[in-house]
Amino acid sequence: MSPPPAPSKPGILIVTLHEGRGFSLPPQYQQAFSSYTQNSLSSGSGFSVSGSVRPNSSSSRNQGSTAGSYINAGRPQSTSGGINAVPTIHGRYSAKYLPYVLLDFDKLQVFVDAVSGTPENPLWAGENTSYKFDVSRTTELSVQLYLRNPNARQGVGRSEDIFLGACRVNPRFEESRPYVEDPKTSKRDREKAALAFAQQERQLGQIGAEWIEMGFGTGSIKIGVEFVENRQRTLTIEDFELLKVVGKGSFGKVMQVMSVSNSRPSHSALGMILLTRLSQET
Repeated sequence: MSPPPAPSKPGILIVTLHEGRGFSLPPQYQQAFSSYTQNSLSSGSGFSVSGSVRPNSSSSRNQGSTAGSYINAGRPQSTSGGINAVPTIHGRYSAKYLPYVLLDFDKLQVFVDAVSGTPENPLWAGENTSYKFDVSRTTELSVQLYLRNPNARQGVGRSEDIFLGACRVNPRFEESRPYVEDPKTSKRDREKAALAFAQQERQLGQIGAEWIEMGFGTGSIKIGVEFVENRQRTLTIEDFELLKVVGKGSFGKVMQVMSVSNSRPSHSALGMILLTRLSQET
């Protein structure tokens, strides 16, 4: 599919992350991940997080689980190196061991942690949390998926985290148009016209939430995108009443102005820069 056309106006790209399914560890990490997990289960250390249940607490003794594992006895755990082979706290996975996403749009990057679910099928905040990017030109939204590496060296940050896959989203950089039926045509022709309109709209880029297959890994992720145009009109000299000259320079004049739509004198730098440039051009 060809990339969407350049936006006619600048605006905001709103991105929402919903959920993922079918994620798995790369083969080269499965053995190491499984070994670390088994060591953690046997030693009662590792994987412990702030606020977790202590091995010698009364609640952990009542769980009937392996000492130090914090695993709910009613929730089976994989021991074959699968992505879900991490201890849980009362049957729930800590967000620290759930996948996270790196959103990259026009060189602006945002990290987004999953909030619940499992490492294989994580859940993000969905419509409750949106991420907004300023749009000045057409470009793709890059989505990269990672899992924190329990064997990473201290002090390396995210550089040794486990890469699970990536995908690209081609947002539609214009607002959606409603489909208007022709009442004079037959029902069959209206259905064909509606299908053709939907296909034409889809070629302009994604709008709304869709499932997207991950590349360089397994599974898919549900991502929503929406473009909102910036409808603010560009200011011109007709929007101001010239009051007095407050300064002169080699590049022109700086004037105090008053907005036509506001009775208070405006001393904003934007207005003075605009008028200075206009004076220079004239």
